[in-house]
Amino acid sequence: MSVFQVKSGPGHAEGFTLLEVMVALTIGVIILGGVMGAISASLQYTYRVKERSLVQPFLDAAAQEILIQPERILEGQMVLKAFRDAPPVFIAAVKVPHMDDFGEARTGGELYRVMLTCRGQRLEMSVLVPRSALD
Repeated sequence: MSVFQVKSGPGHAEGFTLLEVMVALTIGVIILGGVMGAISASLQYTYRVKERSLVQPFLDAAAQEILIQPERILEGQMVLKAFRDAPPVFIAAVKVPHMDDFGEARTGGELYRVMLTCRGQRLEMSVLVPRSALD
């Protein structure tokens, strides 16, 4: 007799055994867990993209302000007055070593590596600050 044949008659009940139900439930839970994990990852990704799209204009505007007034990199923090309720943009500037150290002289100003941070999002750029702006 095959495993898949069901005997009917006196003493043989038709239906599923407890073991078969437990195996089916276990497989269902594993599949459902995978689907829920994928949905959760998708929602987190959507949130990060949305947050980045909301913060990016503030970082871009701060970068433009710094390019117009490079001495502002020394402030450490910038609040953009052009935007109402704008969050603060934090400025971290690190001076790049003089070109003298590499065999060439630089007379135009000081080169800085600048990182702008706002609500966990970052924008990095390099800025050449004229010597007159640093005095």
